[in-house]
Amino acid sequence: MNSPTRYAEALLTGMLGTFGLNVEYVRAERNSLYYLDESGAEVPVLDLVGGWGSLMLGHNHPEIVAHAKKLLDTGWPVHSQFSEHPVADRVGEVLNGILGREFPGAEPYPVIFANSGAEAVEAAVKHCEFDRALRLKSLFEQIEWNVDVAVKAVADGSAQLPDDTSLLPGDVPVPTTAEEFGALLGAVATHNIGLVGTSPVFFALERAFHGKLLGSTQFTFNPTFRAAFTSLGLPVTFVPPNDAAALESALAEHRPAALDVEVVDGRVTLVERPFPVIGGLIVEPIQGEGGIHELTPEYAARIREICDAAGCPIVVDEIQTGMGRTGKFFASAHIGLLGDYYLLGKSLGGGLGKTSAMLVRQSRYRPEFELVHSSTFAKDGFTTSVALRTLELLEADDGAAYDLAAERGERVLGVLRELAEEYPDVVLDVRGKGLLIGLEFADQSRAASPVIREKAAAGLLVFLIGSYLQLVHRIRTGPTASVPNMLRIEPSIHLTDEEIEQLRTGLTDVCRILRNQDALPLIHPLTGAAAQPRTEIRDFRPETAEQAAPAEPATHKVGLVSYPLTPDTLRQLDPSLADLDDAALLAYTQRSELLKDLPATAPVRYTSPQGASVDLTVYPLLVSQQQLRAYRTTGQTFLIGLDLDRRVRAAKADGCETVGIGFGLGTVGDHGRALRVPGVTLTAGSTLAVGATLAALEQPALERFGDLGGLTVAVVGGGGRVGSALGALSAEYVARVVLVGSGREGSAERLRATEHRIYQDAWTRIAAGGELTGIAAALSAEPLITKWLADGRSADEPSAEAVAAHLADSYDVNPFVVTTDDLTELRNAHAVIAAHSSPVPVLAEKHLAEGAVIADLSFFGTGAESAIVTGRDDLLYLRGGVLSVPEDTILPRGFNGPLNTGELLAGAAEAIVLALSGADGKLSEGAITQERVHAIIDLAQQHGFEAISA
Repeated sequence: MNSPTRYAEALLTGMLGTFGLNVEYVRAERNSLYYLDESGAEVPVLDLVGGWGSLMLGHNHPEIVAHAKKLLDTGWPVHSQFSEHPVADRVGEVLNGILGREFPGAEPYPVIFANSGAEAVEAAVKHCEFDRALRLKSLFEQIEWNVDVAVKAVADGSAQLPDDTSLLPGDVPVPTTAEEFGALLGAVATHNIGLVGTSPVFFALERAFHGKLLGSTQFTFNPTFRAAFTSLGLPVTFVPPNDAAALESALAEHRPAALDVEVVDGRVTLVERPFPVIGGLIVEPIQGEGGIHELTPEYAARIREICDAAGCPIVVDEIQTGMGRTGKFFASAHIGLLGDYYLLGKSLGGGLGKTSAMLVRQSRYRPEFELVHSSTFAKDGFTTSVALRTLELLEADDGAAYDLAAERGERVLGVLRELAEEYPDVVLDVRGKGLLIGLEFADQSRAASPVIREKAAAGLLVFLIGSYLQLVHRIRTGPTASVPNMLRIEPSIHLTDEEIEQLRTGLTDVCRILRNQDALPLIHPLTGAAAQPRTEIRDFRPETAEQAAPAEPATHKVGLVSYPLTPDTLRQLDPSLADLDDAALLAYTQRSELLKDLPATAPVRYTSPQGASVDLTVYPLLVSQQQLRAYRTTGQTFLIGLDLDRRVRAAKADGCETVGIGFGLGTVGDHGRALRVPGVTLTAGSTLAVGATLAALEQPALERFGDLGGLTVAVVGGGGRVGSALGALSAEYVARVVLVGSGREGSAERLRATEHRIYQDAWTRIAAGGELTGIAAALSAEPLITKWLADGRSADEPSAEAVAAHLADSYDVNPFVVTTDDLTELRNAHAVIAAHSSPVPVLAEKHLAEGAVIADLSFFGTGAESAIVTGRDDLLYLRGGVLSVPEDTILPRGFNGPLNTGELLAGAAEAIVLALSGADGKLSEGAITQERVHAIIDLAQQHGFEAISA
């Protein structure tokens, strides 16, 4: 939250920072990127991302760099639009030569240049539609000509009228006169005009990725990129790859026919003409972002046949697979797929230029397309010259670069296959061709390690793995867009044996980490700690146990959005983190701020003595008390509110009708009041926490002091919802209440509101008559109160401010209620209730009176006050807000904290009680009154809960 303001892709940069991947590189060559360490020295990183496939020849290839410098030094024109471009023609010539070599007999392919791969896709789609529109125009011109011929033939008697009208929709009679023939031709025109509004249909493959621009994103299968924009683009039908029958069936659904007339053997005859509605099919020979899946030669041959029969052009997207990356210049050459269009990009710019190209079969090319499609920066003098030099380098020595790509790729694939054989439980699959490779890990969404499980469930496991590889092994890898468990590897052809062994070492460690469920090596690099507490990878796999028979479904499901995490909580959650100190674990939670969700825990069953049962599931947030405090002090509590809302909705989706908000989260989430999730009863557990604390305090106070009536009770955090209620309800029994606030902005006003509540409650009791206790009994002797009684003042008349003013005028020191931010006032208190939300303890020995009792509601977090009693034998320390359960129910590992078996905090207990009782949450809403406290305590006792303090 204290990071510098960013203006360029701030969210993405923040996400990268979460995994330590927000590195600024200062130099690059071949397969290495360099950043500067703290001393200013260069640190090399093996770059296996390769510019997402743009670096077939590596970073800053010296010959390409020299060529670029020469262009700039000689003043070579970059922008000379509307002139001859012989270099661009030469690029087209070289590409056509390669096409003719890899597809013998292929006709020429004119070239249209663009600036990026996605723009090349858009250009191809535009050309397909342009071609379709021109074919449609020709069709209607031909029909118009044929109609004119038929009309003249009927008029001069050389042709008879049609004798079959069955092709026309509806009941159109066979014409017997020229007028009826005219009506028939009108019906033909109406039918054809009705087809004009038919939208073109394009086809793409499932798992496809073709870009993220407005048009190209329609052809990208992953809905994450496409769903928000479907209403803005062309309709695209996705068909499964390598399933020719599915494509054939899909094409068959889009074969409308126009109607035409012909004069055949002296008679006008109705005939059908194929109506061009199919725009095209776009395919990747190897689906890169879709998980490195190859198309088969059999599929390639069949779709060529099917598309030719349907008049459907095939657009072959070689943006990532082309330029020799797979061992041939065109990956489609491996499977014999000759396209009507080819798209190239990425490495076409030689790692320096931003350029792409669309090649169109000569027999399909529409030259007039050049008049309706252009770009200022496409085909500029600099990038086309760099592209030409790149092609020359690739083609040099009879295409030695392609052979090298195949050989280096096979070497990497061999290493990965060895890993898959050694770690079949970790590596699910190895796929790829040449230097386009994917390593797919087995699903870890049910991993024993919550850290690993959480990242897998969020689809971010490869980011965590990539973080480890980069920060520990200096290897940079990348994900694929649609397969969250896959690492993508696409380096340049200059990958060395030493670099391949570096990859082997790093991935071997990754496999061992995942097999052994040891999250510490993954987490430690993100903590900022200098030295790793241990270097060996340990085995934290749980011992196998017999699978228990599934229990009967619980009567109710309850969710608990967890308490703020502490270092101890994290260690309990994931034992592999035990060797990390508090500072390291807190640094990890801070760094993971953008990814707060940990996986939901396995449900814990609680059965009421009355027979009903509850399954309690914890929905954790990876957030510490320090972070919660920062949210409050920076006025950003709405952010944690969004997180809470998301987790509550997750609980609802799992069938939870009641959800508790854990202790410490209520203060930043307005105790659930700010959450609006229909169909869910929310509770922060405040009412039961107050009741359980007062119940736990009563007996020890009586035993220690003999009587409550003369006691002073102090509440640290007396302006908060829980602290205010504790102060107000204590005032019904004790003589004096001290309300201590934080001193922050608004604290004094909140304390004053609590003080006024005490006075109002006291006056209401006094005016109602009956036996008085606590502050009400003492106040009843005040002259102001006796006058009000004499005057018959109403019990519910607002009276707090008048009482406060009277006491301020009558006493130098208020004998009933003190509001302060001075902790030394606690020395006058017999009992101190710690109800603050500080992430650190606030009490010291000097603040407490001899023999004082401390009831601590902060004990569950790092603000616990338990240490105060270590040097003072006279103090009595009690845990507040804890309830016992008459069986061994306990929160899941990591969320029981200092609780013992058979204990629950009020936040969880109140959610269970509300669910078991069928209560609608009103007991938890609004002010915490004595009536509501008694009601929730009674319900809790009915279901087996009792307040405890020891």
